[in-house]
Amino acid sequence: MKENYRIGVTIALVFVLMVLLSIAGTIRNSKEAKSKETKLSQAEALDAPAQKRAVVETAAVSVPLTEADREFLEGLAGRFKEGDLEGAARLVEANGESFHEFPCMYSEGVMKREITDGTGLVFLKPAVVFYGDFKNGVPEGKVSAISVLQLEEGKRYDYSYGNWKNATMNGSGECGYRYYDGVKEDITVKTSKSGMFQDDIMQGDVTYSSTNRQGETAVWQFSVDNGVIVINGRWIKETDENGKVSYKLLANGEKDHAYTLSELAIGEARWKNLILFTGKKRGGIEQ
Repeated sequence: MKENYRIGVTIALVFVLMVLLSIAGTIRNSKEAKSKETKLSQAEALDAPAQKRAVVETAAVSVPLTEADREFLEGLAGRFKEGDLEGAARLVEANGESFHEFPCMYSEGVMKREITDGTGLVFLKPAVVFYGDFKNGVPEGKVSAISVLQLEEGKRYDYSYGNWKNATMNGSGECGYRYYDGVKEDITVKTSKSGMFQDDIMQGDVTYSSTNRQGETAVWQFSVDNGVIVINGRWIKETDENGKVSYKLLANGEKDHAYTLSELAIGEARWKNLILFTGKKRGGIEQ
């Protein structure tokens, strides 16, 4: 009888011990789960500001576009790709007021308030647009640019295109202007200066052409040094009755067309890129 009693007590004690161990394990697991949840919650809380900053930064960089904006930008990029600068100028004239913060860049379907590496359109002003390759925030490679103007004598765009390096034209290129609408006076409606550029200044041999309202084009070839014409035997020096000196160069193969400059003008550094890439820092100095 006593033996049975001892066995019963032993069984009861073992049962109680197992229940206690089970309760302790449940409490421990619960604490570990809560600890993990707390750590996760803290990690998410720490990461939340970073996520918020990323959203804010993205919003600050991107510019919302309407369907009309996209149509304009894609059409403008297409005109530049085709070399249709007049078409590009007409689009800018009609749509250039669409954007109000500059510079801004349209590349791969996105308009941004910063200039990133890649190929795209860059607006420096509503009517000053660059298209081509960019690196470190400036033109680098093949780039074209137009500046659309509305003048008393008519609508005109200045242009430049060629090789760019470190935000300036370097290498072969061309610049000039063209009146494309509204011209009523007998003026020069198109000019072109092509040759080699060094930091936006022309060097060496230059081909210059001028077209009047009737569509007649004359072409001259000469040399420049740091943008200044080098006078040689082909230039004719003339002095009028008042003692004023001028220099005249006959057009290639034509005696009826002469390019004439005053003594002061021929010494000016006027042979250079017409559209500068401004507003970026070069060597710590804002241009």
